[in-house]
Formats: sequence, C-alpha cells, structure tokens
Amino acid sequence: MKNARTSGAAAKEPAALRVSLTACLAAAGILAALWLFDLYVLRTPVLTPFVGAGVKVQALTPIYAFGSPAITARAAWFVAASLGFVAIAVRLCRVERTSARTFVAASIALGIVLPVSLFVLRQGLAELGTQFLIYPNEEVYFDALAIDDLRAFLAHYVERMPALSLHGRHFPPGHAVLLYVVGQGFGTSPLAAGIAVLACFALALPFVYRALAGMHGDVAARQGVLLLLASPSVLDFACTSMDALLLLPAGVALWLATRSLASLGCDSPRRFLAPALTGCALFVATCFSFSTFPLGLAIGVAIVLAGRRSQTVAPRRVIESLATIGASYAATAALLYLATDFAMWSCLAEAKRSNFEFMSRVIGRHAHDLYGYLAYGNGAAFLIGSGVGIVAAAYTGRAVWRNPWSTAFALTLLVMVFGGIYFMETERIWLFAIPWLVAIAISRGPFTSGSLRLLLAVGLIQALVMETLLFTLW
Repeated sequence: MKNARTSGAAAKEPAALRVSLTACLAAAGILAALWLFDLYVLRTPVLTPFVGAGVKVQALTPIYAFGSPAITARAAWFVAASLGFVAIAVRLCRVERTSARTFVAASIALGIVLPVSLFVLRQGLAELGTQFLIYPNEEVYFDALAIDDLRAFLAHYVERMPALSLHGRHFPPGHAVLLYVVGQGFGTSPLAAGIAVLACFALALPFVYRALAGMHGDVAARQGVLLLLASPSVLDFACTSMDALLLLPAGVALWLATRSLASLGCDSPRRFLAPALTGCALFVATCFSFSTFPLGLAIGVAIVLAGRRSQTVAPRRVIESLATIGASYAATAALLYLATDFAMWSCLAEAKRSNFEFMSRVIGRHAHDLYGYLAYGNGAAFLIGSGVGIVAAAYTGRAVWRNPWSTAFALTLLVMVFGGIYFMETERIWLFAIPWLVAIAISRGPFTSGSLRLLLAVGLIQALVMETLLFTLW
C-alpha cells in the first residue's frame, strides 16, 4: 500500500506547476526595474517625506518607505521562523497528512509568528502598536480615544469627519469603533490596538483559505494561503497598519461570494441565502474601508462570467444573485442608519471630497494632473509589495481568462490601477487584494513541492531584506 500511494503521488507530480529559480530571478529583476524607474526617472511627487527627529527623508517611490538600515541580531528570530515555515509548508499542503482543521490552526499561528518575528527586527515586542503614534492625530487610534458615547459618535460621524484624525477624515468609522470596543475590554494602550490588528489579520486567513478552496480546490488553496504569508507587504503591515483590519471582513465576504457563485445552479429557495449573507458581509467590510467597492465589483464580475460560461445556469439566476446581494447590502445600510443615524452614503461623499482636497493640497496642484504618475505608482507599488514569490507564481500559473474569479480579479485590479481613485501607497492599502493575485497564481492548480518552497523562500528573503534596509510608517 505504501508503494502504491508513493507511485500514485509520483504519477500526479508532473501535473503540478513548476517554477524555476530563473523565473524568480526574472520577476525580481522586473520588480527592481519598476522600482528604479520611478525612483530615478519619474520621481513621482506624490508621497510626502518622513519628518522626525529633526530630519526630513524622502520616500523611496513608488513605495512609501524610507532608507534606514537596521542590522541587528534580532533578525535571527525571523530567519528561524522562516526556516521552520518553509520546512513544514509541504506537509501542511498534503490533505492526506494534515486535516483542514489542523491547517486552519497552523495558518493562524503562522499569521502571528511570522509578522511578529519580522517586527522585532526593529522594535521590541512591547512596542507593538506604537506606529499609530508616530504622527500626532494621524491615525484613527486617536479618534477611538476620543469616543465617549458610541451611538453619538456614529450619529454625528459625518459632520465630525473634518475634525477627525488625518486618516479618519477619509475612512468610515469601522476602525475607530473596533478600537473603541477593544479599549473597553482590554484598555486603550497602543499595545492593545496592535494586538487587535494582528489578531484580525490572523483570523482572516481561514476565510481566505475557504474562499480560495471554493475557487481552485483544497490543495491549491493551502498553497495560496502560504504564499500570502510570504508576501513582504503582508508580513510588514499585518501588525503595524490599520489597513490589515480590512482583510478579515473582506475575506469573509469573498468566502460567502464563492458560496453565492456555487449556488447559481441550485433550485432550492436556499440559493438566496449565500447572496444575502454576501451583501451583509460587503457592507460590514465597507464600514472599514471604501476599498470594499472594488471587491464588490470583482464579485459581481465573477458571478456574471460564471453564469455566461455555464451551460446549465439561466441568466435569470445571475440576475437574482446580483439583485439579492445588492438588496441585502442596501438593507443592511438602512438598518444601521435607522439604529444609529449613521448614513454610509453621506460618509462616502465626505470622504471622497476630503481625500481629493487633501491630495491636491499635498501635491500642490489638481490631483488628476498626475494621473500617469499615479497609475504607474499604483501598479508598481502593489506588485513590489506583493513580492517576488507571488508575482513569479502569478506569471507561471496564469490562466486569467479560463477562470471567472481570475478574470474578475485581473479586470478589477486594472480598474484600481487606472481608475484614478487611488493615490499610491497601494502596497499597504491594497493588502486585501493580495489574495486576488494569489488566486490568479493558483488558478491552474497547485505547484510542485520544490516550487512551493522556492516561492516561499524568495518572498521571505525579500521581506527580510526590505525590513532590514527600509523603515515604513504603518
């Protein structure tokens, strides 16, 4: 039996995708070229310099980071964690040896250990959350501290937005509300806030796993989660940026959306359940960031494409699903308004006005005058932050037009890059979209064991090098 299993596994191995070291080096070269072209040729005048301790340091565009080498022995913690991660990765992806429950538990543990081991390269563990204090009244952490009455805060949120923190003026109230709730139970220290952000990130991983499994199968999904955990941006911001919070509600919404797509061919009235829950989840995600709208676009496009490519799904089922998602989203927004007087539509209008006004003031001209710079910076920063491993995997596993989810993600990313709605810093802001690139990478199936180890290794090495040489604010 052992020999039969071994020979069976060997027979399946050639079908898995292979990635060569040459492909990874080529991806590294392309990302380096994108970075150097902006840094030395475009010199994009969008990202503000870092001002602190009497010095002014320019950002290393297109990413929002600053040269500040930190060569310390504490890097050994991340090296040790990375070696252990790569060593167990293949076993974690073997469904016959590792149950789904065990994989979920392992992914949560890795989602804590890897980012923390990278964090301590520059700061002590007790300093977790101190990134929120770098600039006074910059982060929504300060908005949470100012909440006395939660209901009143929500009821008057829109009119208060111009007086909120710099980030709070451009965001819905979800971040501040979450930190307020955490503060009620665990205190309002930066450490408590940092732990909350890290916990939300780690808890998002099981939902990302379930979503990817619904798209491409269990083994590929496990590899996808591990690739996500080797992304430099993910490891850098998982416990230092409020943007990491969005991955949890976005992951839940994406998982429910895969269930919605799977229910298109169902005749039972229960087919409305998944779309209804998807709409609710999308609204909850919107409470954390308006970047949920591109997520909603990707979900809608995927459902439409799945319906068009299916021989058994009637067009009315697609319309039903989309209408249910939209109605559920609107109903959830209306219920929140009736309960708290908070109007998401008014918040969106104010955030859009405030963000455009702020960026135009920072740039010193109309923000759209720099459209070309912004479009280039959006795409380049996102790819650099996603990492060499994921970019190489996405190129190798490209099957964009064969799968509705991959097509939807690719088209939505193009809209995000060229739509004029983002002003760079996408290596951090688009953290929720890195799983999309992962989904494209695994769309043709899982990688060979050796290729998986290689992809993880190059991503982790990039994360270590960037963290050692560069300082990021959030």
